[in-house]
Amino acid sequence: MATFYGQVSGNRGTGSRLGSRASGLTVSAQSWNGSVITQLSYDSKDTLKIKLSIDDGSSFYGETVFNGTLEELKAIFKKGK
Repeated sequence: MATFYGQVSGNRGTGSRLGSRASGLTVSAQSWNGSVITQLSYDSKDTLKIKLSIDDGSSFYGETVFNGTLEELKAIFKKGK
């Protein structure tokens, strides 16, 4: 059963992927100049975890810039306003 659902839209329309609690879901938006990678998963305490990574080129892997909960990520963006 799917726990995560991801979508992408581009010049060929919209596509999607599913992720389970066991697999999680990783999404990478890439250009030749950089990539943003998002990973969603649940930890052993059933807390949603988000890992954000960036890379200087077109990549599915990168340097982790955030690893925490959705609430922690929201707080970072609210603080930055």
